[in-house]
Amino acid sequence: MRMKNIDEILRSFRVDLPANSKTAKAIDEGAALTEISECAEEEGIHELASILFEAQQEELREAPRIRDDLITLATEFIQNARKSLPNTCKTAQAIDSGASWEEISECAEEDGLHELASVLFEAEQEQLRFKS
Repeated sequence: MRMKNIDEILRSFRVDLPANSKTAKAIDEGAALTEISECAEEEGIHELASILFEAQQEELREAPRIRDDLITLATEFIQNARKSLPNTCKTAQAIDSGASWEEISECAEEDGLHELASVLFEAEQEQLRFKS
């Protein structure tokens, strides 16, 4: 199920929900599917809760592919950045030695390579999110 379809489903359910509904408020606030699903279940809107549960399961099935894509993109970014770095640069040395993203990110920050440090930090955060 694609997120576009989920958005359409949420909109179609939202039309029939009273303004004081927890589910309606969660939808209006753009809450995570988990929160909307919990509200729907609590309020007895089982069909919506079931649809959202399925969507969450599909997201989990797709997570390894997304994680692999993230790793590939970050690795390519590191390799491209390395091409422009002098061999004496701490970041270049960390990349060449096969250091972890965290170590490379720390070196990049020290070397003033803030964009590289930021990309690696974000990639690390995404990896941690997928492990949860």
